Amino acid sequence: MEEKKWVISLSVLFLLFVYVLIHFEINANNIEKSVQKLQNREVETNKKLHFVLISQEFDNPYWRKVQQGADVAAKNYGVNVEYIGPLRTSPEEQIKLLEKAIASQVDGIIVQSLDEKTFAPVINKAVSQQIPVITIDTDAPKSKRIAYVGTNNFDAGEQLGRIVAEETNGVGKIGIIIGSEKSESQQMRLNGFLSVVRNYPKLIVKDVVSSNISIIQAKLQAESMLRNNKDISIMVGTSALDAIGILNASKNLKLNQVEIFGFDNIEGTLQAVQNESIKATVIQKPYEMGFQSVRLLIDSLHGKAINKENFTPTEVVTKETLIRRRNVEN
Repeated sequence: MEEKKWVISLSVLFLLFVYVLIHFEINANNIEKSVQKLQNREVETNKKLHFVLISQEFDNPYWRKVQQGADVAAKNYGVNVEYIGPLRTSPEEQIKLLEKAIASQVDGIIVQSLDEKTFAPVINKAVSQQIPVITIDTDAPKSKRIAYVGTNNFDAGEQLGRIVAEETNGVGKIGIIIGSEKSESQQMRLNGFLSVVRNYPKLIVKDVVSSNISIIQAKLQAESMLRNNKDISIMVGTSALDAIGILNASKNLKLNQVEIFGFDNIEGTLQAVQNESIKATVIQKPYEMGFQSVRLLIDSLHGKAINKENFTPTEVVTKETLIRRRNVEN
């Protein structure tokens, strides 16, 4: 009888041991899985955010400055910014790059919108897939973009109009080269410029044509305009490459009396302002645009409220401006 009780007790203890062992194994597995999940989550948390910056033209000096600002912001905030763009200005190629960025499920997109009707549906597609989009340089206000970073182009056009009126004493026939007829930013600059010029009855606009953001086209268009309008004494360019194209045209035609006014501060333009081949230029802040765009994307992803419009400053630069800067630096 005692032996039977002893066997029963041992059996019960064995079963308890097996139960505890199995329970321990189950808990151990659950703990291991939990640890693995935490590790995976930590890896995801530590993974750098991947943004794409789509430029208007890959090697355009203006857009390289935008890239520089974005790269500095990326380094400061610990994110990756991929800079891409068509070799030559092409809204179609920009759209293709935008579609690829969406398909790659990047964490954020910074893109110029040359034509809102074309770009807005694709921007909206990105946002619908939880990819925030910031428009830069040229806005698409009717799209679902989270913010715009860039120049207040109407105000910049007004600045250009005021310096033209000031330097010419409000007298002269004007030819205008704009970067693109489809670009809202270019149209806004033109409208801002015209809003000032209309106040000067002796400033008369003779013609407005597009360069398609090309020095060669700006030169060809300016030559044609000057040949067909021999009374033009003032030429104005509203995009970065226009003034240099106009300058090349005036040199080719030996029209040294034409006063040229431009936009942006690429090296050739500033050199021409220095030697007074170009009277003045309105400069933007592309570096600041790139930096702010990255910062705003990060703020948005972290749940912070951001402004819908973020205007970067502009400045009129003349030879006197450059002399003052040089004196300050020395």
